[in-house]
Order: sequence, then structure tokens, then C-alpha cells
Amino acid sequence: MTFSEILNDYLHELNATRAALARASGVSDSALSRYCTGEREPAYNGAQMEKLAAGIAALAEERGADHPKEAVLDALNAAVRPGLQIEYDVFLFNLKALLKTLDVRGVSLARACAYDPSHISKVLSGQRRPGNIGEFTANIAGYLSRRYTAEADIAAIAALLGCEKDELTHADARYAAIVQWLGSNRTRAEDPINRFLQNVDSFDLNAYIRAIHFDKIRLPTIPFQLPTTKIYTGTAEMMESELDFIRATVLSRSMEDCILYSDMPLEEMADDPEFAKKWLAGMAMMLKKGLRLKIIHDVYRPFPEMMLGLEGNIPMYMTGQIEPYYLPGAQGRVFSHLLKVSGAAALEGSAIAGRQSEGRYVLTKSKEDLRFYRRKAERLLAAARPLMEIYRSDRAEAFAGFLRGLPTREERRIVTGSLPVFTLPPELLDGLLTENGVSEPDARRIRRYRDEAAAGAEALSECPRIELCVPVLTPEQFAASPLNLSLSGLFFETDIPYTYEIYRAHLEATRAYAADRPNMILAPDPAPAFRNLSYSVVGERLVIVSKNKSPAIHFVIHHPKMVQAFLGFQPPIREPDEA
Repeated sequence: MTFSEILNDYLHELNATRAALARASGVSDSALSRYCTGEREPAYNGAQMEKLAAGIAALAEERGADHPKEAVLDALNAAVRPGLQIEYDVFLFNLKALLKTLDVRGVSLARACAYDPSHISKVLSGQRRPGNIGEFTANIAGYLSRRYTAEADIAAIAALLGCEKDELTHADARYAAIVQWLGSNRTRAEDPINRFLQNVDSFDLNAYIRAIHFDKIRLPTIPFQLPTTKIYTGTAEMMESELDFIRATVLSRSMEDCILYSDMPLEEMADDPEFAKKWLAGMAMMLKKGLRLKIIHDVYRPFPEMMLGLEGNIPMYMTGQIEPYYLPGAQGRVFSHLLKVSGAAALEGSAIAGRQSEGRYVLTKSKEDLRFYRRKAERLLAAARPLMEIYRSDRAEAFAGFLRGLPTREERRIVTGSLPVFTLPPELLDGLLTENGVSEPDARRIRRYRDEAAAGAEALSECPRIELCVPVLTPEQFAASPLNLSLSGLFFETDIPYTYEIYRAHLEATRAYAADRPNMILAPDPAPAFRNLSYSVVGERLVIVSKNKSPAIHFVIHHPKMVQAFLGFQPPIREPDEA
């Protein structure tokens, strides 16, 4: 909205004339007339703006409306904000973070704000800038503040903006806070996708196993005394019911798969470190026992909360014993539910959304109840879709088959922590293998893998666009953190480090490879955020996240919400000396 539109909206809402506002504010009739018609605008945060805000607040108080001066001043200032020196990359980063947090699609935003969808798409992709950032910001803030009024949405906005939820109760306050945050040039909020990838990149399964003494875990044998049916109420008892379900499952003789679903809010549980510690230890025991866990994730939470839940499961994903799913279509938010079934126990409960402390949860070991809840959980699982497919070394052939079956005419974005093996000339590879004393059997495997990767890359000749982002390091950066040959697709976890000379030769070969292919765009990264993983976005359908070691593993992500988040994700810009 323009400044004149906001000013006239206040007059209309308060049923006030320009003359009344002129008297209340001390702004002259002629100046106010020009402001209302759009002929002129007051200076940002100037004396005239202060007078107008004070006048509107005074008229609102007379008429019993709630428009405090500070909120009015923020709203009015927002409309003339293009005069500020906005750091556009920060503005765009924050805008995309806000839209992801509320799961706002570009098409919906365009329709609500009367923009062309292609214009919004180009703005969000960085290809175009709004002609008037102040007006663009005001329109978006107005739509979001009116549309997203649920308690969970307000909490998500408050968490992103770094304020208290109670400060955003009124739409005016949300509008002002969003406008101020988008144009404030404040330090960027961390992208949940970046945090997820950083955790995957740095995670070491062997170190984790040592840290939790997984190899020394002894499954308890003392019978767990639990009545056939037990009822729990409130948040604290809900957490107790989760632990009791795990205990009953671990202590039983059953090896039946577990089906686990919950759309309960995560914040309170995540804020209780003692519960989180016990829960992780219990899940480790279930995995130690050898159980397969089929987890149906609630992906229709605010985006940061959804990613927080996925991050918490990273250690379990790495074991290969987890099958993650999601339910297509947003679930109703009148109630929150949980349903967890093993061969020994079933836990079911519900609460009014936002009233988790008043929920009721039932844990049962009754055979008749178990049959009922098992059928119910299996029906739920049948309606779910894979959130991601997980490939470890025991599924190497399946992963290779998956890659061969990918469509070759969809756009690709490939971000690598090292240089891609498909651009590595055979003679350089031989030199690298010799330099590292790789055994002949392993060398044959690696050469064959390189040839298969090169053939797979050549099959993309009809792909309309391939963006290849690779690390370009100075000698000092390389010496501080040398790169290894990327062999995640081979599930080969022994480091084969480059020398700087071979790395530079491979980099030049990569540049020549891209230059020979008109559909390939090489994007050099002077300070890569990740060293132990790479990811590829295939069209708008899926993302492949590949980790090189500890363990070598691949996540194929299908859910549209996560794929869209990767499409808009840019790894954080770091100064070279941070790398």
C-alpha cells in the first residue's frame, strides 16, 4: 500500500475528516490534502510523520479504537521506506524466510497482493527487484498480518522476528513488526534448510555412537511394571507416556515394526533437555534392538518447527532403520493427535490444538487394543507417502538404479562440497589414486564409478539448464581444510585427499567441461558452506542430499514443501577466512 492509501484507510476506519486529523495533528490542511491525494509524502521518521501518527492515535482513542502511536508511526514510515538504504540481499533473504515460515506460495501471494505471479517468482529468485520496495513490503505485510492469525502462525512469526508472541496479537502490530523487520537490515535469520544441511554435514555416526555409548548399551531385562491400560493427562504426563511406550517396546520380545505418528507441538518437549535426553536414549535402545521405525512426520507445521523435528531425527536416519513418511494434504488444526504402535504397546492421544496441557493420552498393552491400533496405524501408513528415501551402502544397487531412472530433461542445480567426479579426467584420477596409494581393487572400482558418473552426466545433454556450484579455494584455504575425492555414490568412505596441484587441475578441467556445454552454468563458490556433502535439485520434484562419509548416505527428498525450500535456498555467504 502507498502512503496515501494507508493514511486514507485510517481516516475511513475512524470515520474522521481531513480537517479533524489536521486539528488533532497540527499538520496544515494544505499539506494533509497533498498527503491524502498522493501528491507528496512526508520525510521518513520526520517531524510531520510524528505529528500525523500522534494525531491518528488521538482520534483513535476518542473513538475507542486501538491504534497506539508507535504502531501507526511504523505503518506510515513503512510506506516511504524506499528512501532508506536497504541491503537488498538481506531484504530478499528475510522475505523468503518469512514466506517459508508461514508456508506461503508465490502464486497465493501474487493473487492476494494483485501482482503477476511471474513477477513474484522473479523477485523471489533474485532475477528482478520490485520497483518500489516500500510499497511492495507494505502490500506483503498487510496480507500476511491479516491472513495468518492462528496462534501457531503468530508464534512462528514472533520466533522469526525475535519478539514475544504477545506483542503481535493485533494485526496492526504484526503489520508494523513485519515491515520494520524486512527493511531493518538486521542480521539474517538462519535458514532452517541451512541448519539441517550443516547438521548432516558435520554429523559423524561413529562419534555419535561413542558419545551415547551405543555399542555398550545393554537392553534392560527387568520387567517393566505397567498396567494393561494407563491414562495420562497434560503435557508433562504426555512426555511420560512417550517414555513408557518406549520402555514397553524395548522390554518386549516382539520384533514387529513400529509405526509412529504425532502432530503435537514440539516446542515444550524440545525445551525440556532432560526429556530430550531420555527420549533419544530410548530411541537408541529401540534401534539397538533391531526394530524398524516407520515415522509419519507432520510436515504441515510452521517450516522452522518442521525442520527442527527432522533435525532431531538425523542420528536415527543415519542408521538406515528409519522409514520417514508424510500425509499428503494439510491436516485439520482443530485437534492435535498422536498414535504410536509397536508389537508390545500402543499409545494414542489428542488435545485441542493449542491446548496440549489439557490433552488426554492412553497407553495400552491389551492384545485386543493392539490389534485395533495396529490396523488403524497401518491404514494411516497406507495413506502416507515417503517423505524421503534413505540409501546406505546396503542399498547401493538400488541407489544406482534410482539415479539411472531419473528424467534427463529437467533442470538441475548441483551444489558440491568437493569437485564433481564426472569432470575428473582419467589421467588426473590415476595420479590422485597413485598419490594416495590406493589398492588396485579399490582403484578399479573408483575408475569404473568415475566412468559411470561421466556417462550419466553426458545423458543430461538435453537438460535445459544445469547450474553447477563448486568450491574455488585459495592455497591458504585448501591448506586449512583440504578437499577429498567425492565418492559418496560409491559408498567409499576412505579419504582420498587432493594435493593442491591436482585440485587446481581438476578445477580447470571442470571449467573447461562447463564451457563446452551450453546448458551448463558454472557457479564458483569461494567459501563453501559444506565440505562433507553435496545436494542436487532435480526440476521441482525432488532433492538428493548426499553425504560422503560417517556414514556415506543419500537422502532423496520428495515432499513439495521441502523441495520448494531447496529451490529458494542459497548457502550462507561466508568470508573466505571463515571457510
